[in-house]
Amino acid sequence: MSIKAFIQSAKGQKKKPNKLFGFFYNYQITIILLVLLITLIRQSFLANNFPFVLYDKQQIINQNISVNQTLDEKNKQLSIGLKAESEANMEILESIARYKFGLLKEGERYYQISQSTPNQNKP
Repeated sequence: MSIKAFIQSAKGQKKKPNKLFGFFYNYQITIILLVLLITLIRQSFLANNFPFVLYDKQQIINQNISVNQTLDEKNKQLSIGLKAESEANMEILESIARYKFGLLKEGERYYQISQSTPNQNKP
């Protein structure tokens, strides 16, 4: 038997796998995908406690939202108080600047009124 004839006869004959391994050989991609799907489902529902984790996280988010709202209200109250205090302090500073240094606001005019004393020498 020549080499050419042996190669041709080997190409024509395919080794058939037995029935059990033949099933796995024919459906190997399907079996791999099924194993992957089962693993993902087990991981999601059993290991990660899937639906209940979402409820817990939503409760945490709602608590954070309520805390943020109360902090916003406190910030608003504190900023209003600070603004009122700074306005009162600015009025005090403005009056001191006007009195001691004679400063004026932009657009104001300063008038000085002096009283005249009557002349005693006049008859």
